[in-house]
Amino acid sequence: MPHFEIELEMPEHLDGPVQLPNGDLVDVGDKVEHRTFGVGEVFRIATYRDHLGILLCVEYPDGQDRMLCLDVVKKVMRKNA
Repeated sequence: MPHFEIELEMPEHLDGPVQLPNGDLVDVGDKVEHRTFGVGEVFRIATYRDHLGILLCVEYPDGQDRMLCLDVVKKVMRKNA
């Protein structure tokens, strides 16, 4: 029987905020929008130190969590009351 080894790499958690390509700063607790997934809340900022760079861990209202690159989201600005 063949022997396989699998190496799993855990992401490194980063302190925010981080800057999106458009200059907006995003931190844990901020809302971001993805054109397919909609609006979700950032709950962690991480990196695997690979070609993807910094990733935002985003929770969506349907309970789904996604790790998204900075260049595929935009910050949802809070409206002034």
